[in-house]
Amino acid sequence: MNRFPAPIAAVLALAMTGLPLTSTAQDAAPQSGKVTVSVGDVKVTPPGGAAQALAAGAVVAAGSTVTTGAGARAVIVMTPRSAIRVGENSTVVIEEVVETATPPKVTLDLKDGSLGALLKPGAGAEMDFKIKTPSGIAAARGTYYAVVVENGKGFAQVKEGKVEIIPANP
Repeated sequence: MNRFPAPIAAVLALAMTGLPLTSTAQDAAPQSGKVTVSVGDVKVTPPGGAAQALAAGAVVAAGSTVTTGAGARAVIVMTPRSAIRVGENSTVVIEEVVETATPPKVTLDLKDGSLGALLKPGAGAEMDFKIKTPSGIAAARGTYYAVVVENGKGFAQVKEGKVEIIPANP
């Protein structure tokens, strides 16, 4: 993956604006899959359910599909140490969020569009965080990165830290 489409720069520039990944003693830990920002046409389709509007404050269950329209975006706190920003015109399946696993696991499947991910510093060594694309898997190793699927191909760009790329067909 040696070329990055233009949307990835926009994802990295805006990906983590306003993410609540730190807390004080007064704040409760974020709830898994909690939507903190929902702007524009953002929908969620729960497993076996019908699509419905996704608003800030909602919780997205594992197995759900989140879609965004033109100019839309959503920020979802996946665990107390990780969050994602779903860019416009995107489709992502929240495959797995298991906070009780050792290490905690988050697996997302980006079908189309762009997705920015932020893991709290030091969380990469303590978390199994993966984003699947048609081209392979981008597995975080404590970082701030973005993944884009364009024309059926996956692209990843690392802002800080390390991301392991595992090809779909080695």
